[in-house]
Amino acid sequence: MSGKSYSVDHINVSNLLGWINSGEIGLPEMQRPFVWKSTQARDLIDSLYKGYPIGFVVIWQNSTAELKNGDKAENKEIIIDGQQRITALSAALEGNEIIDNKYLKKRIRIAFKPETEEFATQSAAIQKDPKWIQDISLFNQPDFHEFDYIVKNHDRLGLSEDELNKIIQKLKAISTSEIGVIKLDSNLPINQVTDIFNRMNQTGTKLSSADFAMSRLSSDTIHHGNDLRKEIEYFIQLYRDHNLVENIKKLDPDFTQSNYFKQISWADKENVTLYQPDFSGILHICLGLGFLRGKLAQLVSLISGRDFEKRTYTEEAMNDSYKKLADAIQYVLNESNFKRYILLLNSLGMIDRADAKLPDSYLNFGYTFYLYLKKNTKYSNDKIEQYTKKWILMSALTKRYGSSPESAFDRDLRLINEANQNDQLEQFFNDVIDQSLTDEFWNLTLPNSLVAQTTQLTNWRIFQMALIHSKSHTWLEKDKFTEDVVMRQGNIHHIFPKAYLRKNGFKQSQYNQVANYIWITQPRNLQIGDRAPKDYMNDREVIKFHFNDNDAENAIPATLSSYDYNNYEQFLKERRVLMAQSIKKLFESL
Repeated sequence: MSGKSYSVDHINVSNLLGWINSGEIGLPEMQRPFVWKSTQARDLIDSLYKGYPIGFVVIWQNSTAELKNGDKAENKEIIIDGQQRITALSAALEGNEIIDNKYLKKRIRIAFKPETEEFATQSAAIQKDPKWIQDISLFNQPDFHEFDYIVKNHDRLGLSEDELNKIIQKLKAISTSEIGVIKLDSNLPINQVTDIFNRMNQTGTKLSSADFAMSRLSSDTIHHGNDLRKEIEYFIQLYRDHNLVENIKKLDPDFTQSNYFKQISWADKENVTLYQPDFSGILHICLGLGFLRGKLAQLVSLISGRDFEKRTYTEEAMNDSYKKLADAIQYVLNESNFKRYILLLNSLGMIDRADAKLPDSYLNFGYTFYLYLKKNTKYSNDKIEQYTKKWILMSALTKRYGSSPESAFDRDLRLINEANQNDQLEQFFNDVIDQSLTDEFWNLTLPNSLVAQTTQLTNWRIFQMALIHSKSHTWLEKDKFTEDVVMRQGNIHHIFPKAYLRKNGFKQSQYNQVANYIWITQPRNLQIGDRAPKDYMNDREVIKFHFNDNDAENAIPATLSSYDYNNYEQFLKERRVLMAQSIKKLFESL
């Protein structure tokens, strides 16, 4: 390639579609839900008809593995940019079905009006209008006869035979339109391929390592890569929408009779939204468990046959990687393992509300950590769960996986495994906890982290978990608990009412502090109104169910009943300290 990392070529549409139909090029999008609108497919065809460019297709072939006999394995080229365009072309020009977001097969029919040379998606009105050609894919069917069609239809379409013939030739010429193809060098590492893609699409969809992994798996049927990809993808969909199971069975009957599908068939019977990892999340967990690695780009190399010690690609390495990946997927998606992890999260005080559960990066590593301990140690279930809960909470509180989570995953997996191999895992675990959660952290860092306005703040979520875990009563109530109010009938309100603070000159950034938030019932909030705490906390109707421990349960300063706006900043400082103490109590109870 003369030192370049790519080459540029042009091929016509029909050749490109032919390569995909023959399996020469892998296009996983053809097997997955089509996300474009039908009008986008129409516009694409219209552009080609008018001779407009439709952008480049980017193709990459990852490095080929060496076979035992010295030959090279045939790795499919993979389309990494242009999948939706090609799927749309296949559907519109060849009449191939697409898969919608409900896993149902459907046709996209692009109609054409010869008199005005106008394209449209087929509709009931167009079907009734004789001036329209209902579906342009008919011109690419093997049994299409131009002469017969022209003779039978030119009057209906309002054209002479010659005029209709010219139109048909122009429509058929769409298939011979050229598309620019950028081929990326097979020696390019995954991170550089991703960087090239993202630089070309700065305002569009970003390519992730998970996209690469999915494409690579989809293009490999020899090692059952596509079956593993389906197992993960169908699990995710069934776990989120139980109504899809019958559609998937109709769409993919052979797969749904396989052991891969039986492994995940339990997912359509669950109604839990507490933990719903996406495709990338599950791949990260499988990579961590199976390979003790944290970067998905490495997974693409591994299943392509990369031998990191020999720095080459071999058939043996590929076979070994697929075996490890398959075993990891079965372990990760195992019904018992997954459900036990959900129970573990529940026992931490997490519930099916964004306010009281952690971001996925912490839960994903937590699941990896849980499965690692279960698979690679002889610890009791109680000990495994205790360590997992403490690690999840510690990592979330300290933002251990907040930035560059893949690098942090990679580092921790290596350190955890090294400690386990040296029979020092307990010491390692205790050292990390002690170094991360010092007295300074609990007394200074954590309270300061609560100087924030958003209820999406991780430490605010952990505070809610602490209230739920301790079974605290809702503030100003005697027979309602925080969990009940969060899940069913309550709202987050201001302890110092915002209307009251606004009236006394406070700005939004001041009154919308998380330390000023509390879960209370709507009736109690209406009774509080826009009064100062010293007023409503001395109103018998408001405090008729109030008791001293109720303030402590909710990290409310005991002196609140004497406070007005002059004490607001003092109140915030006091409450942040109390909130941090509630979180510490949660951690120490594990």
